[in-house]
Amino acid sequence: MRNFIKIFPHVLIWTIVLIVPTYLMSREGVFDSKPFYNYCIRISLLAILFYFNYLYLIEKFLFNRKIITYISINIVLVIIIVALQTTISDLLAFSIPVNMQEHPKDFPRMEDHRRGGPGGPPLMKFVIDYMSIFFLIGLSVAIKMTARWYKDSITFEKIKSVQLEADLRNLRSQLNPHFLFNTLNNIYSLIAIDQNGAQDAIHRLSNLLRYVMYDNDQKFVPLDKELEFTKNYIDLMRLRLSSMVKLNVEINSAESKDLIASLMFITLIENAFKHGINNGENSFINISILVDAGKGVLCTVENSLIEKAENMETHNSGIGLVNLTKRLELLYPDRYEFIAERRPDRFFTLLKIDFKKIEITA
Repeated sequence: MRNFIKIFPHVLIWTIVLIVPTYLMSREGVFDSKPFYNYCIRISLLAILFYFNYLYLIEKFLFNRKIITYISINIVLVIIIVALQTTISDLLAFSIPVNMQEHPKDFPRMEDHRRGGPGGPPLMKFVIDYMSIFFLIGLSVAIKMTARWYKDSITFEKIKSVQLEADLRNLRSQLNPHFLFNTLNNIYSLIAIDQNGAQDAIHRLSNLLRYVMYDNDQKFVPLDKELEFTKNYIDLMRLRLSSMVKLNVEINSAESKDLIASLMFITLIENAFKHGINNGENSFINISILVDAGKGVLCTVENSLIEKAENMETHNSGIGLVNLTKRLELLYPDRYEFIAERRPDRFFTLLKIDFKKIEITA
């Protein structure tokens, strides 16, 4: 089916090229075979030149940057095509009988044919012939380059998709050990002093790991599930905070039915927990995720600056802020705003996605 789609337009175009002139030549009820044969010969030679360029020369020489070779070959081919056309036309002029008495105006004299037409200057015919041939060559190049651009664009989209999936798998593989190690230690400490709290933490951890490993296989997931995962993560990380760390969280889903790329907020939040606090000194984390249903989402994360946060951008866990930017550009080109900056008393990140501009594709 795919080959048929590729071949059919070519067959249709060449059929039209042959049928329309045939109709015009015979519309007055008199069909002259000699001009028709000349026309068919010319079209056949041009078709050979076109497809020789399209199927071989362009790929072999032009795409390999052998431009001079490509031009030289085509110049030789054009000269051969014109010579063959002239020779065959002259042979047809002698071989096909002409009834000059019945159609004296329909058949030019042989002298006129060799001059380029009745009363027509040979130079003008020469220029038109060559211009039409070189136009055909240019057309074959344009069609071939368009086809190659389309193929390359599809390949590039596939590469981007594969890279995106690789980034997401990398995020999961980096995320799981970090969650597991810290959370299990915290749960172990809770067992002796707060069994109910430990049970709740285990339940949250199981939900979190289930989501990371199984529930978000699709490129886009329901926003409410992503926010539930984010809340579970924050609650688990809260277990290891001392009283000297202030954690402020505001998450408003507004009962949104929107979709969002999975694990989109967690890099910012994980970054803040890993680099922005110290249980031995006063520090803080402020997390805000506000959803305007059907319109967009705004996530801001800010944390205190401590000594180890000096180079937090380059020591970020998971895929990091750089790779997060890459994911955003791949998934939401021109549809997001992302800010990550160090301010006098805090590190601030902002992520805004406009749902109204997002076209979700499978």
